[in-house]
Amino acid sequence: MHDSRTTSFLKPLIACLVVAFLIGACATEPSKVEKNSEPERLAGTWVLKARVVDGKESAAAERLIKLNLRSDGTFSADFRGESQQPWIRAGQGGFSYEAPLLRLFWDNGASVTFLVTETQRDRMKLHRGRNLVPLKEQEPEEVFIRHRVEKGPTKKPS
Repeated sequence: MHDSRTTSFLKPLIACLVVAFLIGACATEPSKVEKNSEPERLAGTWVLKARVVDGKESAAAERLIKLNLRSDGTFSADFRGESQQPWIRAGQGGFSYEAPLLRLFWDNGASVTFLVTETQRDRMKLHRGRNLVPLKEQEPEEVFIRHRVEKGPTKKPS
């Protein structure tokens, strides 16, 4: 049996505790949003160097891509059909990197998600994982190398 005095005492007490909890939760300062340093980790120019076929890396000689990932979360991409051709602007947009996924959001509305299977300071291996395509028909993993701009002597203006 319930004692009506106990029930009438508990309801206001529970209501007061809920109100106190809500006031405390709303009165605290919101936690500071920390800047995601992941895009900064990949910032730089990355050039496709190889594709992994049957577990072996083979130099990429065609369908080459160069990604310029900036620390502000934007990117631009250049493409060339073969190594002898000049680079052609392929597009630009924004990107996000939350290990192990690298997502490119192109300005034209397209998006591409890569699985980063290996990352080092100057090398990363990407896979375009597709769930609906049989594994044997998927694109091979691609190895990108961070492009280093060599600094040399500069010519003084004449």
